[in-house]
Amino acid sequence: MSDYFDIHSHLSFPDYDADREEIISEMQKQKIATISVGVDFETSKKEVELAEKNENVWACVGVHPESANDISYDISYEMEKISELAKHQKVVAIGECGLDYFSLTPGVQKSAQKKLFEAQIDLAVKVGKPLMLHIRPSDKINFDAYFDALEILEKYHKMHGEKLRGNAHFFVGNTEVLKRFLAIGFTISFAGVVTFTHEYDEVVKYAPLESIMSETDAPFVAPAPFRGKRNSPPYVPEIVKKIAEIRNEDFELVRKTLVENAGRSFRI
Repeated sequence: MSDYFDIHSHLSFPDYDADREEIISEMQKQKIATISVGVDFETSKKEVELAEKNENVWACVGVHPESANDISYDISYEMEKISELAKHQKVVAIGECGLDYFSLTPGVQKSAQKKLFEAQIDLAVKVGKPLMLHIRPSDKINFDAYFDALEILEKYHKMHGEKLRGNAHFFVGNTEVLKRFLAIGFTISFAGVVTFTHEYDEVVKYAPLESIMSETDAPFVAPAPFRGKRNSPPYVPEIVKKIAEIRNEDFELVRKTLVENAGRSFRI
């Protein structure tokens, strides 16, 4: 059993080409598990290969919403390939998928992103695996991408009930957004940003402990005291410590519960 679970990293990325095996070995020493997440077919395929070779690594396969910004992107063809990967026993989630309005340019991209998102929701329900959501609003005070994504998810929840499951990764919404995710049975996860800003303290405190998980989103956004460095799963204990500190709860209780949440949510 793992002592920590980083539910969202990207170990297939080129950032780890020089020392990927060393990092996974360090994870094993620290009893850290991770779900390594694809952003398109090629990275998803690599994540599956990594998961096959390492007992403390699981895979998430899917297509990042920004792929839909390319008007020539063939959603049906890509999803056909992702569907095959999704059958693998070490694939525990579909994604990262959702809506990203942060760098959106004028045009038809919102509708294209929604179409790609819905295709992956359909796949997740079909294969009985949870969604790994990537939802990024256009700015810090506008929750537009969350509102649009929740509108879609709430529609699917009415159709499929508990067959629709998932986690909102790198959660940056407020308590009202959180309430809507909780109402459809979704979880959220916090990344390294909670270690160096107080912007999300309220939602970290408000969220039920049984509905949150820890992640690094490595190689991005390393937690304090590693800011400015390449992030990696061995840094996830810093995030767990901060969650416990913000919530003013016993560290061991938080650590164990977050691992249990991951196991339950992803059926590991």
